[in-house]
Amino acid sequence: IDLGQQRGADPSAHRMDKQVDTKFFGHDATEHEKIMEEEAWKKQPKHFSKCRISALAAMKMLKHTLAGVKKGRARDGGKGLPLEVMGLMLGVIKPNSVIVLDSLPLPCDGFESEWDVKISDRATMLMLDVQNRMEEKGSTERVIGWYHSHPFEVGVYNNCFLSAIDLSTQSNYQKAGPAGWTGVVVDPMRCVAKSKLEMSAFRAYPDGFTVGKDVAPDGESIRETPGKNWGTYPEKYYQLETSFFMSSIARSTMDLFSKDSLWIRIIANSKMDDEEYSGKIIKRMTKASTKLTTANSFPEKVKDTPKSDTSQSETAKIAHDLCKEHTLGILRNILFLGCQCRPKRRQTEREDKQMDVCESVDTKV
Repeated sequence: IDLGQQRGADPSAHRMDKQVDTKFFGHDATEHEKIMEEEAWKKQPKHFSKCRISALAAMKMLKHTLAGVKKGRARDGGKGLPLEVMGLMLGVIKPNSVIVLDSLPLPCDGFESEWDVKISDRATMLMLDVQNRMEEKGSTERVIGWYHSHPFEVGVYNNCFLSAIDLSTQSNYQKAGPAGWTGVVVDPMRCVAKSKLEMSAFRAYPDGFTVGKDVAPDGESIRETPGKNWGTYPEKYYQLETSFFMSSIARSTMDLFSKDSLWIRIIANSKMDDEEYSGKIIKRMTKASTKLTTANSFPEKVKDTPKSDTSQSETAKIAHDLCKEHTLGILRNILFLGCQCRPKRRQTEREDKQMDVCESVDTKV
């Protein structure tokens, strides 16, 4: 979880933490019984639309997947490839949501092409054993899904998707497993490269349900992100809205750990040299420029309309973000590079395009 997003000493943070404790960690037996009786997920293919993951579960999943990367690279004299790993997720279901409170690593690793029936059967037996033990202890939590890693090369987009084998596994567990069964894919290589959590939750569509072939699992058009890998059958599963939360105790501990070093991390993580960030800025600029062009061409139609205000506020936000990142970049060079000025270099084609769009937006403003 990016420390730059933490609320610090904001008094409202503690009130929000108490709400989180009640909403995610509290158990309402009546509500749970009603959810199980209605079985809304059998009537609506996308009934579960949100996946909330606790900081504890996310940290344990990331640690496990990074261990797979380290173990794989240690093979063949340090020239091996990262290994994929898998584990179970523990939690509860809420209306329209899957709440992941904890995770449990399984002793299964390797390459997807090498996984056989024995590994699958072993994972199933371990899952049943964990579920039986939790029921014996009277726990309100249960096995709610599984996670595995895609430790592939870092690119513009993350590697969170379901392959054909993943989709088959998810579909089979959804049919035979507990209600709300969800699969989470972790991209550990990108987590390290981008200093943020890169994990997404997915569920398979029921047999016979179809969506448009151009619709990606996240609901966007596949043609708009041609470089994004969604696997062989993107029309057979969908992505849940994934977010993270932590308890009041966890947040207090995090505040103590980050109190003296937060400013270092914020400055060190300037995004101006990040190709992915630059690409997103260009897209935002292009959309804002189009809206402003429309507003200037037909002022009598869009004057004092919410759409006109939205385009202007978006332009201001882009300018604010760019100024902030440029400032952090300058501070980073001064503090960490000993005030050394880098020699002037020739602008890349991407930077030329970004400057052209900037000038266009500035002219319209």
